[in-house]
Amino acid sequence: MVSRIIQEDIRTIAQDLGSLTAAFNNTAVLITGGAGFLGKYLVLILQYLNKFVLEKPCRIIVLDNFITGLKGIIEEDENTSVIEQDISKPVNIEGGVDFIFHAASIAAPLFYSKFPLETIDVGFLGTKNLLELARVKNVKSFLFFSTSEVYGNPDSKFIPTPETYNGNVSCIGPRAAYDEPKRIGETLCMTYSLNFGIPVKIVRPFNIYGPGMRLDDGRGAINFVVAALKGEKIPVYGDGRNTRTWCYVTDAITGFFQVLLSKYNREVFNIGSDEQEIEMRHLAEIVSGLVKNENSVVHQVVGPNEAYSKADVSRRCPDLTKIRTVIGYFPKVGLVKGLQRFIRWTEEALKEQENYGFQKKCRICGSDSLRNVISLGNTPLANALLSENELHRKEESFPLELMFCEKCFLCQLSYVVAPEKMFSNYLYVSSTTETFRRHFSEMADSVSGFLGLNDKSLVVDIGSNDGFLLKKFKEKRIRVVGVEPASNICEISRSNGVETFCGFFNDDIVNSICSLQGKADVITANNVFAHIGNIKEVARNVKNLLKDNGVLIIEVQYLLDTVLRLSFDNIYHEHLSYFCVLSLQEFFKRQDMNVFMVEHVDTHGGSLRVFVQKAGFYPQHSSVDEFIMKERHAGLDKFSTFEEFARKLMEMKRHVKGFFDAVKNDGKKIVGYGAPAKATTFLNFYGITNDDIAYIVEDNPLKHGKTVPGVRIPVRNKESWKSELPEYAFVLAWNFADEIIRNNEEYRSKGLQFVIPAPEWRIV
Repeated sequence: MVSRIIQEDIRTIAQDLGSLTAAFNNTAVLITGGAGFLGKYLVLILQYLNKFVLEKPCRIIVLDNFITGLKGIIEEDENTSVIEQDISKPVNIEGGVDFIFHAASIAAPLFYSKFPLETIDVGFLGTKNLLELARVKNVKSFLFFSTSEVYGNPDSKFIPTPETYNGNVSCIGPRAAYDEPKRIGETLCMTYSLNFGIPVKIVRPFNIYGPGMRLDDGRGAINFVVAALKGEKIPVYGDGRNTRTWCYVTDAITGFFQVLLSKYNREVFNIGSDEQEIEMRHLAEIVSGLVKNENSVVHQVVGPNEAYSKADVSRRCPDLTKIRTVIGYFPKVGLVKGLQRFIRWTEEALKEQENYGFQKKCRICGSDSLRNVISLGNTPLANALLSENELHRKEESFPLELMFCEKCFLCQLSYVVAPEKMFSNYLYVSSTTETFRRHFSEMADSVSGFLGLNDKSLVVDIGSNDGFLLKKFKEKRIRVVGVEPASNICEISRSNGVETFCGFFNDDIVNSICSLQGKADVITANNVFAHIGNIKEVARNVKNLLKDNGVLIIEVQYLLDTVLRLSFDNIYHEHLSYFCVLSLQEFFKRQDMNVFMVEHVDTHGGSLRVFVQKAGFYPQHSSVDEFIMKERHAGLDKFSTFEEFARKLMEMKRHVKGFFDAVKNDGKKIVGYGAPAKATTFLNFYGITNDDIAYIVEDNPLKHGKTVPGVRIPVRNKESWKSELPEYAFVLAWNFADEIIRNNEEYRSKGLQFVIPAPEWRIV
């Protein structure tokens, strides 16, 4: 999810570019290094233009080798594709290419000192490969991102530094692995342009900073801001007397687009700011003053490597006369204003970072008394099915480990993956199965009747998916609003006539709903509450959005059913928390809310429907105490119960593996049925691969042609059964087993047997 500050930056850039952007109508734009700091902005601008400006969208092709760029940072859509590509190897792109932004490089000294050969290859071989591609595709414009580092350590007579200055550079110094590839890159650009007529332009950026930088980038601006916000000493390398000018990212990105779309081929342009050349120690003092953390004082230290300690440039300030005169480039964001925006973004990014990765404390009670229940190993993201063009690369995997809190009895994952990686593009659609269509229809009937909802009532659904539940409320003339983070699913919901906010359930969206629709009578969160890491913030927003007599209704998979049925495949990275009434009651009590009624429902192998209110408007139903007594009797408040769960699970693993080995030894064919998220956990934990299961049949067309990550089993429709029927179908979507069997009686009558692994092992 793109931060609000970056979204504002994108709108500003698009406005500043104005009519220039029409040049991208119905074109193809290639961006190398698109997952890096500058590359991401280039992509986001083009995606913004596709959505709001262009009559005909442009095709956006992103290439990145992800050495320093971050996977998952670019949201793919129907016009945007991300390709993992080492551009030092030949680059082949299908179809035409009109514009090329060659922004790939390892720019931070901490990283290019670690990857010097890769940095050289990108600048030399990568640039040559991209120029060859530009020649073959006959591009309209090619922009090469050079650097102010090509000037080396300029003589003071050439400060500000014009494009005509030839530089004072060491080809064997600590910065040479970065400087020299940029210099030869410029040479290649000019040579290809002269020999083949390629419309090449070159930009030399000067000290660009802003939102979206890696927090561990190591360069001055981000280093200072991160240290100040953490209350640490601000590290200034050496005596801090070296000077720089600083350019906020919106000004730089605007300049890049202006140069790309200009007519000035074979020209070089400085891009940066000449507002204020200041010493690094002075910049650190400004940051310290803006952050106002008394523990953050400027501290002189030795640089982390020779690129800083021995070869740091004394002064860096651009002469912008040429780009002002020829292009009309004028930086607008002053240093203090830019730093203020940068600090706000970094503060948000640091808070997000705290919520991800390994968790040391319970998300409900803050206790560090977390005990390991079971580790399912490093596992890919459950819903991250691979498309055909992703099969060449190894997918990301993360620790999947269940922990038990001895204080509040919550079970939770030890490792949290950033939600943007899991929910920006989603393949689960709630209305795919008859079971869920019936379930949500009945829920709309039950809730509207129980709470007396009418045409003045408002129902808000968090994680509204394709809007099926809200559509059922809407059919009763009840006002509805959905909140859904996956943009592809949002479009489905809107096409179904359900008003939907695309994003996470945060302050901005809640404020928008309140101002446009008023307070909510009911907020629902079906199979989404367990997905949320910052549930305290969500509870706060729920309280702000609910009327005083409003009700929050959540559905979560029931921990007791998971333990009794050994349905471990419900454990995956999207499900951060595994609730029972004991833990939910404790959580809401801490948020000044209370659970007043509980129901057991059959979805997902056993779930809870929990009714929560802000105050005591509704009396507590007897069901609350009944569930708590049952949970204590079952031992959900004791770690020994979960130790036994883990032991039984390992025993079941041996049984399932034995079945697959026996089928294989008999020479019989087995396929899977259903590729829900739980299938990824099940197959990866058991080590069941494409050698064991030929393919998986799936009723959701969004998943056809995909492949289950980790085990690499393809997902298909069941057309192949008409020509070759397997002996067994292993039902991975076992919670829909009855519906699946009922819908496939014709194949069962021909000899196909269905294997259902849970809640009890059976073959029918």
